[in-house]
Amino acid sequence: MINKHYVEVKQIKKNTGLPDTYFISKFGFSPYKACQHSCKYCDGRSEKYYVEGDFEKDIVIRKNIPEILELSLSKFREKGIIGISSGVSDPYQPVEASEKMMVDCARIISKYRYPAMLFTKSSLVKRDIDLWQEVHEKAGFTLMMSIVFPDDSLRRIFEPYASSVEARLETLQAFKERGMSVGVLAMPLLPYLTDSEEQMIKMVDNYKKIGVDVVMPGGMTLRPGVNKETYFKVIEEHFPQLLGKYRSLYSENKLSGAPKSQYSKAVHQRFGNLIEGAGIPTEIPHHLYKNRMPLYDEIYILMTHMIALYDRRGVITDNLVLARKRYSKWLLDEKQYFNRRRNLSYLDLESKVMHMLNTGEIIEIIHNEKLASFFKTIILENKTFNYLTLKLEEE
Repeated sequence: MINKHYVEVKQIKKNTGLPDTYFISKFGFSPYKACQHSCKYCDGRSEKYYVEGDFEKDIVIRKNIPEILELSLSKFREKGIIGISSGVSDPYQPVEASEKMMVDCARIISKYRYPAMLFTKSSLVKRDIDLWQEVHEKAGFTLMMSIVFPDDSLRRIFEPYASSVEARLETLQAFKERGMSVGVLAMPLLPYLTDSEEQMIKMVDNYKKIGVDVVMPGGMTLRPGVNKETYFKVIEEHFPQLLGKYRSLYSENKLSGAPKSQYSKAVHQRFGNLIEGAGIPTEIPHHLYKNRMPLYDEIYILMTHMIALYDRRGVITDNLVLARKRYSKWLLDEKQYFNRRRNLSYLDLESKVMHMLNTGEIIEIIHNEKLASFFKTIILENKTFNYLTLKLEEE
């Protein structure tokens, strides 16, 4: 039994500065706060998020989200991807079955032709597959499903009210068959439970069978307080032999909740290697955001991803890092100018960047002729950068 708390909000999230390079969203919202899925590792339980009451039962419903979303999309001066998620909820948690907030939101996003990326661990999203297909055909849609177990044996303990692993995989398959992009949030890996080579290989095999576009791995943070205490209680009840290991691994009590770095780096690298070895990128790939946002933001995100991609291959990226630093300063200055002038459209800034690419003026900003030529090819010849081969491809 849950307690519903209806509230109103004044706005959805909007980023007017440098774009997010991890989840690649410029705007964002979630219709709920707190979550019935009851995941025992959920960072959303942390005191820093100010979730009042019982995190699993006191569900806040932002009843005017559809109205605020429509008002916002009718007025926004920039385009960009709408991220539908929250660190403290799931847009398709069980209460959505009756509230149907996402039905209205999907229709509004489709109406204003905005691209969207939705994050969930619920197969309930399949109910709205026709609506999300409309969004995809107009502007682009990606479904990101959280899956961190190879099967339900552990899932039942740590994610008791979330959809089964099989149901989530079937949902991804259904969206993929409709032509939509799909990805997996393989986070968090549970230390000593899902971080073995055997477990990782099983999970990667599941992802590969579907042909997902991306798998984003991540470790588990346990912030001091309710977050950590809740998880440790489950370990003590079901896996008491591991409690000492966990206490040691998280003994530093970092505010971020991160475990000892030596463990994190080793596990992340092993899992990342398995994923990329299966032919799946571990960052949201270029083709999932290309033409779904202003090209000046696309350039910044691509530059940031390239630094990470080449770093992992042992390539020196000093020149690329400097180029991004110069470009980000220029872009922030331009956006400040843009934000002060209501008569300008993001198309004006796009045109300026196009002109700079055509004339070579962008070299004066990034001080890198090779990189300038690379971006000119991508933008003017409509090419895509493959995150696995590190080569340009036809769109």
